[in-house]
Amino acid sequence: MFQLQLNRVDYCQVGTTGPKCMKLMPSLQKELQKVVVGDSSGVVQLFAIKQKEPLNIFKTLPSKRITRIELSGRFNEIYDRIFVSSLSTVTGYTKKGRPFFNFETNMTEPIKSMRVNGDNLCIAGSYVFNSYKNSVESAYYLCPDKINDLLLLPMASADSKITPILACNDRILRVLDDSIVIYETEVAGPPTTLSLYNKNGGLNGKEILYGTSDGKIGLIEMNIDEPLPKWELSNERRLGGISCIDSHDITNDGIMDLLVSREDGTIEVYGYDSMDNPELKFTYNGNEGVTSIQGGCVGSSGYDEIVVSTYNGWIFGLTTESFNKELGNLPATLTIDKDSSMKMNKLRDEIDKLQNHVIKMRDVYQSTLNNAHSLSQLKSFQINHRFELNRDDASYTLSIEAEVPIDNVLIQCDVPIDLLDSDKNSCVVSYSECDENDGNFLLVTYRCQANTTRLDIKIRTIEGQYGLLQAYVTSRIQPKNCLVKQYVIKPLSLHQRTHMIDEKRPINKLKLSGNFSLAEIHSWLHYCIPEIPEKVPAENEITFYFLNTFLGTQLEINYKQNEATFKSENVSTISILKDVLSKKATDKKVVLNIDLETTPESTTYTLKCIHPMIDYHITSLWNDY
Repeated sequence: MFQLQLNRVDYCQVGTTGPKCMKLMPSLQKELQKVVVGDSSGVVQLFAIKQKEPLNIFKTLPSKRITRIELSGRFNEIYDRIFVSSLSTVTGYTKKGRPFFNFETNMTEPIKSMRVNGDNLCIAGSYVFNSYKNSVESAYYLCPDKINDLLLLPMASADSKITPILACNDRILRVLDDSIVIYETEVAGPPTTLSLYNKNGGLNGKEILYGTSDGKIGLIEMNIDEPLPKWELSNERRLGGISCIDSHDITNDGIMDLLVSREDGTIEVYGYDSMDNPELKFTYNGNEGVTSIQGGCVGSSGYDEIVVSTYNGWIFGLTTESFNKELGNLPATLTIDKDSSMKMNKLRDEIDKLQNHVIKMRDVYQSTLNNAHSLSQLKSFQINHRFELNRDDASYTLSIEAEVPIDNVLIQCDVPIDLLDSDKNSCVVSYSECDENDGNFLLVTYRCQANTTRLDIKIRTIEGQYGLLQAYVTSRIQPKNCLVKQYVIKPLSLHQRTHMIDEKRPINKLKLSGNFSLAEIHSWLHYCIPEIPEKVPAENEITFYFLNTFLGTQLEINYKQNEATFKSENVSTISILKDVLSKKATDKKVVLNIDLETTPESTTYTLKCIHPMIDYHITSLWNDY
C-alpha cells in the first residue's frame, strides 16, 4: 500500500502559528519556491531555502496575531501578492515586502477565514460572512452556526460573480449568491477545511474537497441546482481531525495527489486509482499539531516536497530527495550526508552560544533575587486545546498542545466519567482518592516524558451526569506556572447533530408549554445538548435532530415561543430533558405545563439497541478468563 518514500528536513522555527498561515509562493519553471508564514506575534516573513538554510526576503515587525494568509493576483496571472488578516484588518504585501493594501473591515468579530480573488475579498468570523469588491461591501450573511472555513469557486472571467461556500459546524456546506443561500448540503461530519480539487476545481471547476473534525475526507461536486457527492473516506484508524488539504503531484506521474494533514500531526498522501478513488501511498506522524500543508519545490531543484507548518512554529519539508549518498568504493552500508554534517556543526556552535547566554542570564537573575526592590514575573505560555465528541466510539478526546514542554496535566471532574486507554499516550498516569462530598469524582495526573508538547486523553461521559471538567496544565519552564482550562459536560453529552432521522421508529413525546421566550428555551437547550449554536437562529420555529452516538437512538427537538416538543425512542433521554429543563425553568421562575406520552414499544426497541453491546462485553469477559 505504501509506495512513496519521503524524508524530513527541518528548515526553521517561527512563533506559534494558526490554521492556514503558511503558503508557498508560485514560481516559474525550474525555480525554487519561497515560503511565506505568519505567526502569533504578528510577524510575517518570506524566505527562500539556500543550501538547506532559510534566507529571509523580508520580515515585518511584531504586531497583532496573524489569523490567515492567502495569495492572490490579477485574473489569469500569477498569484504573487500576499494578503494577511489579523483581528478585523486585512493587509496586502508584494513579494518584496512592500505594503500596498490596508483595509479595516467592519467585522465585529475577529477574522477566522479569508479568500481573495482578483478585486473580491471574502472574509468570515465565527458567524458573520462579508464580501467586498474594490473595498466596498457587496454581500453580508449571518450564519446560524459557526463558520469553520470559506472557499471561492474559480471564476470564468474577471467580471464573473463569485460563488462562496461556507463550511459550517452543523455539518452543512452552504453555497451563497451574494447574501442569499442558494442551497445547503450535509456532509459526514463538522467540516473544518475546504480545498479545490486538483487546485482548480476539476474539469468543470466545481469539485471541492472537504475534511471534517472527526477525520473524514470527501469530494463533492457543487452544481448549480444540487450537489453531487463523488466519494468519502472514513476514519478507520481513528486519527485526528483534518486541519488542511492540498493537491500536488508529489509522485511525478502527471496526476495530482491528495495531501492531507491532521490535528494530531499525521500527514498522509493519497493517489488515485483508475476509478479516481483515493488510495493511501504515504503516512507520517511528527507528534505535533499541523496548521498548514503545501505541496511544491522548496529545498532542492527537481525534488518535490510537502512543506508543513506546526502549531509550535516548525517549518519542515517531507522531500523526495534522498540524503544518503555513497562515496566511491566504500561499502553500501557506510553513507555520509554532508549537509547534515554541516548543519550539526552549526547547531553545536549555536548550542555553545546559548549555553553561555544562559549562564549570563542566570547570574543576572540571581543578582535580582538579592535585590529587595526587584519584582518577579511569571513567563506565560499558550496552549491549543480541543474537547470533541467522536461518533465512531462515543468518546470525547481532550487534546492539549503547548508551545513549551509539558511537565504534567492534572484532570479534575465533579461528575463520574471514565478514562479510556489511548495509543497516543506515553504518560505515567496516577489516580488519587477523591471525596465525593467535596464534589470530586475524578482526580488523575498525567506525568509527561521529556520534551512532550502534546497530550491526547480519551474520556467517556455518562448521560444525565453533567458538570465541569478541569485540566491543569503545568509547563517545564522555570519558574513553573500552570494554565487552567474548563470544559462543560452537558446532560445529553453523547448526542450529536444530524439532519436525517428514521421516522418509523416508536417514539416517546414530551411537550412543554409556558410563558418563556424563544431566546430562553434556546439557552436552556444550549445548556443541555452539545452542538446547539450559542446564537438564536432567525426562524420563529426551530427544529434540530440528534443522534445518540453510544446507543444509536434519535432525538427530535422542535421549539418556539411558549412551546417545545421532544421526540425520542429512548425514554431515558426524555427523562433527562424533563428533569433538566424543569430545573432551569424553576430557576427562572417560569411555570411549565408538562405533557408526557410514552410508547411501550419504544422500550423494546431501545433494549434491542443495547443488546449487541451487552453481548460484546460478555464475550470479552469470557475471552479474558
